Amino acid sequence: MRDTGHQGRPFRVLAGTVFGVMLGFSGGLAAQVAGDAAPSSPKPSLLEEVYELRISLLEDSLFTYKEQLEAANFMVQQSEHRVRTYADSIILVQIQEKQLADSLSRLFILHDRLVSENRQNQARLSALSDSMVQSYWREQLLIERNDSLMVILDAAQQHLTTASHTEEAYSDSIGALRQALAAIREDLAVSEANLSGVYEQMGSALAGADRGAVDAAADERYIRYLTDVKNYQVEVRGLARLFPSGARKDELADYKLSELREYLAWVALQGHTPDALSFLAQTYIREGEEIRATLTYLKILFLYPDSEAGRSAQTSVEALVERNSDEGRLFYEVVLNPDSMNVGEESFYRYLHYLDHIRALRNETAREWFIMETHHFLSLYPDVFQSDKLLFWVGQSYHGLKAYNRELLTYMKIRTLYPYSSYIPDISFAMAEVTANDLRLHEAGAQRYADFRQTFPNHAKAPAALFAEAEVYEKEMKDYRQAAELYHQLGATYPESQLAPIGLFRYAVLLHNRLASPTEALRVYEDILDSYGHDPQAGIPALEGMALISKEKRQFDAAVVYYLDIHQRFPEMDERAVTAILEAADIYQSELNNLDAAIHTLHLVLDNYPDYPGIKSVQRRVQRLQKKRG
Repeated sequence: MRDTGHQGRPFRVLAGTVFGVMLGFSGGLAAQVAGDAAPSSPKPSLLEEVYELRISLLEDSLFTYKEQLEAANFMVQQSEHRVRTYADSIILVQIQEKQLADSLSRLFILHDRLVSENRQNQARLSALSDSMVQSYWREQLLIERNDSLMVILDAAQQHLTTASHTEEAYSDSIGALRQALAAIREDLAVSEANLSGVYEQMGSALAGADRGAVDAAADERYIRYLTDVKNYQVEVRGLARLFPSGARKDELADYKLSELREYLAWVALQGHTPDALSFLAQTYIREGEEIRATLTYLKILFLYPDSEAGRSAQTSVEALVERNSDEGRLFYEVVLNPDSMNVGEESFYRYLHYLDHIRALRNETAREWFIMETHHFLSLYPDVFQSDKLLFWVGQSYHGLKAYNRELLTYMKIRTLYPYSSYIPDISFAMAEVTANDLRLHEAGAQRYADFRQTFPNHAKAPAALFAEAEVYEKEMKDYRQAAELYHQLGATYPESQLAPIGLFRYAVLLHNRLASPTEALRVYEDILDSYGHDPQAGIPALEGMALISKEKRQFDAAVVYYLDIHQRFPEMDERAVTAILEAADIYQSELNNLDAAIHTLHLVLDNYPDYPGIKSVQRRVQRLQKKRG
């Protein structure tokens, strides 16, 4: 309708002109009649021409309006056709949406089936692992049997060599050899059947033994024997033959340690008797293993505080602290913790409290000790409700030892045995970190981060998982487009997270530097400024990025505004604010050739940041610009 009005405008102008001519002509004619007494007749031919001209113009205007009306009707028909097309498209999209929903439902069913089959496979894998362990021990036993056979054959050969002078001696040797071979073959044949029973007995002894399982009198005799060994009184037991006068001292030390460990295994509780633990600690000290000695004394203090060995362990720890202050003080502080010994009377709680105190010791030997003690505790109390927690601690200790594969296996064990544990989210996140950062398996690590955030979208670590996944794609896999999408998703999905502005900033940087989209990057910087502009950690980088893009586009006035906005918004950020002001002054001087504006901008530094370390340099620069300006 605006076009129609515009086209009708010449008609109105021309008609006005004709009317003016007509009126002028009529007025002149009337004046002539009034001033001239002689009568004169009008000129009808001129009037007729005027009216004919008006009629012609009206017909042209009507024709034009008719053409415009027909064009408008055609446009209406096209619009109706588009509406019908859009309606058909909407129906098609609705059909596709329903198909996608059906596909998604089928995917959920398939996912549940895969999860179920995966759990079955894990169970089969666990059974296979047990079988492999048993096969390994059977192989070791057969190797030992074979070694015994070789020894017997060698002895028989020597015997045959010395006794070959008589046929009778030869026959006897052959008979003895055959009997030995038959006995070994028989042992090898039944070893596999006996092996399972032997290991079952050992497992039962380790898992179910208690204090009453050891005969008190036998235990007392064993302790007396260990005391003799510990005091080097081996002559009393006739053991001096094992250690002649020229024997090395470490041979006796190894023998003492083996005897102590054999006793601790015999009582099945790995330290059932505090005296044996005390002997073990003293042997560690003599061998220079003061960390292990300190850990052994700590075990006595926690598990047997009321025993004679427990009462003397405190003094022993103090002596170790004096000998090695750097390492010993840490353990000494554990002992002096006022809550350390307040664990009740039950050995279960004492042991658990002991593990809780030594798990955080930052020492490789201490971590190895903690892992060993925790596995032993779980063998004593296999049904303890804190099993998942203790295994989680073991996994963290493996991480401290850089045994990353063992760490992952421990976490997998927790997920398999305790699928409803409250530690599952933390374990899943830790597995992603280890896979991506420590094992450097970037693709697998990124997938584990993705699995974590999809499984636990509302977990506190979900934003961190999304950010870490994006970093893997950006820094390790160089997939900048996927990284940019993930950073964008972080800001959109978790806008309240502290990582959201950082993710959006990374998104903008990738758009600018890697994806050649500076205009889109500028828009993202503006979004950051709108949502997080109150925070200097987000606002300053956003303004700096906007200024940089403006400079690249040679929009120097806009760049100056962005730089000076840093000073206006965050005057307390002295160094960043001054840097921004100096950048604005450089643009005024070098790009815009506006020395007055440059001087005025530099005065912002002189007036607002008098403690700036380079204040004298700014003063000299102002003086040079003033001289140059004249």
